[in-house]
Amino acid sequence: MHSGQRFGLIGLEPGVASRHVWILLYAAYVTIGLATFDAFATPYVLSTALGIPITEQGAVVGRLNVYTEIVLLVVFTPLGVLSDRIGRRAVYAFGFICLAAAYALFPYAGSETELALIRVIYSVGLGGVTGMIATLLGDYAVPGDRGKLTAMTGILNGLGVVTGAIFLARLPQVFAEMGYNQFQAGQFTLWIVAGLCLLSALVVAAGLRKGTPVAKEDRPPVRELFRSGFDLARKNPRIAVAYASAFVARGDLVVVGTFLVLWGKVAAVNAGMEPAAAIEAGRLPFVIAQSAALMWAIVAVFLLDRFHRMTGLAVCMGLAAVGYLLLIFVEDPLDKANIPFFLLLGIGQISAFLGSTTLIGKEAPAAQRGSVIGAFSVAGALGILITSGIGGTIFDSIDPRAPFMLLGVMNLAVLAAAVLVRIYAPGPPMAREFQLAPAPASG
Repeated sequence: MHSGQRFGLIGLEPGVASRHVWILLYAAYVTIGLATFDAFATPYVLSTALGIPITEQGAVVGRLNVYTEIVLLVVFTPLGVLSDRIGRRAVYAFGFICLAAAYALFPYAGSETELALIRVIYSVGLGGVTGMIATLLGDYAVPGDRGKLTAMTGILNGLGVVTGAIFLARLPQVFAEMGYNQFQAGQFTLWIVAGLCLLSALVVAAGLRKGTPVAKEDRPPVRELFRSGFDLARKNPRIAVAYASAFVARGDLVVVGTFLVLWGKVAAVNAGMEPAAAIEAGRLPFVIAQSAALMWAIVAVFLLDRFHRMTGLAVCMGLAAVGYLLLIFVEDPLDKANIPFFLLLGIGQISAFLGSTTLIGKEAPAAQRGSVIGAFSVAGALGILITSGIGGTIFDSIDPRAPFMLLGVMNLAVLAAAVLVRIYAPGPPMAREFQLAPAPASG
């Protein structure tokens, strides 16, 4: 396709057609919702298949997340390099297939060790799908419009997560009400989720753009691709800050997706509910937070496309810090009086995610974008590794709010770094970005 083609208000890179963007938007809708369904699946399996007491589940979930992130640290960079060599859609489809296999196997875990081994497969899939959606944002939109496309995909990410929390997470209770036992209810639910992952693998394999964004003769050697993601961070402080923001923002997603759901479930179990009913009742704080994130993503597009990317990141990390730290005032997550706090949490979480993703999409060079996104994802995996390991322990031993306080402080640290880089190494002025893709005249 010719340069200058548009998808609504978004200017597309050469070779990208509208049909490719439609498939990307579908992928954005299903990817995060399916990838994060383990936040519901894991506590359910711990209760129904393994019989682990509710008072010990925070530490177990933390350990499992640590194992997941160790695998992600190993696979993110190779998957990014592979996507730069053979194309994004093959890696994306492979990721969905791995997720499908893991979800189908989850109910059959007979011990924490077996569950950890199944999560190795899950981790490879998670690395494939999350790395590719971030990479495709940079591939498809021209630099001046990547904030718009990021916001659109962020909205769909949130909508997919909310859909999963409202409908998929309710399936165990639906099956229980049909007369199935607690184990069967979870088993049937996970089979359905696995089927949706397989369907999504077929869709992205058939519909995303073939190949890579640069010609074969222009692709850097594999050795250079492995090295480039981290070398560029030393040369470009904005990439370094983007990696730091990924370290925190990915931790944000896990703390909200894992410990908020677990916090709600613990409160529901302590109120006397069975596992299926507890998962349904305990999802309320998560649904509220993700609904706020969904709505706020619409506002975030104006912030991220109209201000310097570093300014936008600083504001985003500040909002995230506020959202996390204010949870210190929440005693009962199921008390409807605390809804405003979870609304602020969702706003902060999506702000950090969009701010970091938009910045790296702008700064990553086209020929090395998959590798840079791979390094960006490695930074995120390290963040999750630390926040999960520490968070699971302090969730059980100190307070369910402790992981959120930890993330609030970490967001403040990245805010300070973003302000310093904005002052001393701001990069090209934003006006140059907008000249690449001027907005169409109104009327």
